[in-house]
Amino acid sequence: MNFDFSTYPLHTGGYSRRPMTLLNPEPEAMLSAVTEIVLMETGNRSAREQWQQTQLCNLIKHAVQRSAFWRTRIGDSRLSDIELASLPILTRQDLRQQVDSEGPLLRAADGIPTKAHTTSGSSGIPVRFFISDFNSRYNVIRSIAQSFMEGRDLSLNRTRVRQADAPVKNGISVERQPSWIGPLSSLITVGANKHIEFIALYDTTLCRKLIDELRRDSIGYLVCNPRLIDTLGSTFDFDFLRETKTAMWISLGESVGPHLIEAFARLAIPIRQNYSSEEVGMIGVECMKVPGHYHVATSNVMVEIVDRRHVVGGIKLGKVLVTHLHSYATPLIRYDLGDLACLLERCPCGHDGATIHNLQGRASSVIKHRDGRLSPFLIRGKDLAALAEFTEYRIRQTGFDKIVIEIGGRSKLSTDEVSAIKAFLEQRAGQEFEIEVRACEEIDWGQSRKRLGFRCEL
Repeated sequence: MNFDFSTYPLHTGGYSRRPMTLLNPEPEAMLSAVTEIVLMETGNRSAREQWQQTQLCNLIKHAVQRSAFWRTRIGDSRLSDIELASLPILTRQDLRQQVDSEGPLLRAADGIPTKAHTTSGSSGIPVRFFISDFNSRYNVIRSIAQSFMEGRDLSLNRTRVRQADAPVKNGISVERQPSWIGPLSSLITVGANKHIEFIALYDTTLCRKLIDELRRDSIGYLVCNPRLIDTLGSTFDFDFLRETKTAMWISLGESVGPHLIEAFARLAIPIRQNYSSEEVGMIGVECMKVPGHYHVATSNVMVEIVDRRHVVGGIKLGKVLVTHLHSYATPLIRYDLGDLACLLERCPCGHDGATIHNLQGRASSVIKHRDGRLSPFLIRGKDLAALAEFTEYRIRQTGFDKIVIEIGGRSKLSTDEVSAIKAFLEQRAGQEFEIEVRACEEIDWGQSRKRLGFRCEL
């Protein structure tokens, strides 16, 4: 690695005025933390794996000492002799049981603040767990470290767009901050941070308002989920992204469809997909050179693939298990995320570290057939919008032969609209399914914060 900061836009704000001191404490601590992560994830593999094993033993020891739940699962074996693959898989139900019966395993005397957190609810009812202050800080630093590892231009803006969890005044809210790299901004000239929340995906007036807001400033790094991009593209031309100097789309939450990959290729705007979860934070980041391959965030998690009997598109996939090495508040050891993928020892690009590929997202994001087959099920909002007007939609597979689609913002649908929607979904899912089309003024999303367009409930 070449430690050369000559290309970075540095300024003197972070340099210390005290004798025998180089940097002020805040940027020094942040730079040190970023460097540690880069060292761990790009450095010597054997040293990294030894560190991971040590951290795994530390976590298991902590869990056994503090938790009857974990003592029952792990037993009385010598902790240093335990192999990760020998431990039972942790399900969401197991996680609920441990949290409900024992609460956080970090105590006030440990001096590490904890707080309750929940999953987004994309797989059903949100799961409650606890995270430490360290987890929150790590997630911020890991995101910044990725920019250093890829050599991204830090002087560009960062624009985060997400659908609001609750009603927003005038339908859209905007917050601006002068920096997106925290204390390092006193040392390195960095772009502004802009956070936009809006309430309705398929409201044309609000989408126009959102695009007008995006046009106000240079976008730089656009951070949002594919459904937002898909929605905007169903009504508006993507050229505004090039006009507003979008340097990269950082995709979160869902896989990017081929139509969006092609559209951004035409715009010459690179896409970088992240693989993360509420429970553990960053799991992997898409390779710069080999799309569809995710370098595992080895400073944060250990990843396993088990039960490789799930066939999607002719490819055998297994369940993704993650062990969160810093999960001291609520231990997550061999935790089943509900995702399907394959795992390589190293990336085809040459990166010497575990690499996830053929990631299908949650098992709930594919169609399940009676004969055990799984089929990808990608629906574009643009295609549905051509069949009927709506403010939102949700598709659910409720049985091996039943699919229900809810069309929001409508009290009723015409016979022609219902017929067109049924024909469209039958073409995508197969003739074996009964399609039920429901009109509703507002979709009841329950406790879920992640409003997925499709979810298999089997």
